[in-house]
Amino acid sequence: MTFEGQIERVQDLVDIIAKTGLSVKHHSHVRLWFRGQADSKWELSPAVYRSTFPQDTEDKRLWVERHLTQDFRIEAAGLLSGNRRDSELYFLQQHYKMPTRLLDWTTSPLAALHFAVCEHPDDDGALFLVDAYRFSPTQKAQDHFQGIATSRSLAFQRALRAIFDWADPANEFFPPFLLPIRPDHCDLRVHLQRACFTFHVPGRPSVTASENDSLHRFLVPKVSKSAIKDELFRLGIDAFSIYGDLESLATRLKFAYGVP
Repeated sequence: MTFEGQIERVQDLVDIIAKTGLSVKHHSHVRLWFRGQADSKWELSPAVYRSTFPQDTEDKRLWVERHLTQDFRIEAAGLLSGNRRDSELYFLQQHYKMPTRLLDWTTSPLAALHFAVCEHPDDDGALFLVDAYRFSPTQKAQDHFQGIATSRSLAFQRALRAIFDWADPANEFFPPFLLPIRPDHCDLRVHLQRACFTFHVPGRPSVTASENDSLHRFLVPKVSKSAIKDELFRLGIDAFSIYGDLESLATRLKFAYGVP
């Protein structure tokens, strides 16, 4: 993987955003997406398409995903308030570490940088940024969606039928393109992380220049992770600001007082 430069401090990220010129585009607050990864060797692929997933063919992969989704819906019902739409349940699965076809992005560059430095201290991290509006023209999908889809997108709703309703044959329900999605802020984590997602389909397991020709990649050296983490903490970006639960509050306080 080729990188365009390095991020060794928070200011480097600010300078990079300015140099791309994307921050001055119309609707830049929603179309400029970031993703941080703690290991620079990882592909931009969701959990269902990673080597750690137990199945590697589309039919078997979908079979496992359907069962995981069904069990999550049944067993999480008592923990959730109200009737959740399929899309909301799917977003919750992703945010609570269930394998899905969703890849996390954020409109917050500092949140993305946090994810690049918060783990794997012995590995270089990476930060990616894209103009999300370029997913449609790059994939020649303008007849299906413009800009960024929402959870009410017909293409997304149809694709979810293959997973939630076990619609058959499944491949006819998945679109031939990767879909960028802005979710409703139906959950605290989605809100705090200013979350957005790419929904991946057969033939589109990763985000590459073939899916978005505005993709930029930057290395976050392992030797810089600790210093960047300190800078982010002083800017109010830490585990608690990202996750907003009691466990992350404890993580934040231990970091503040140097407690391992």
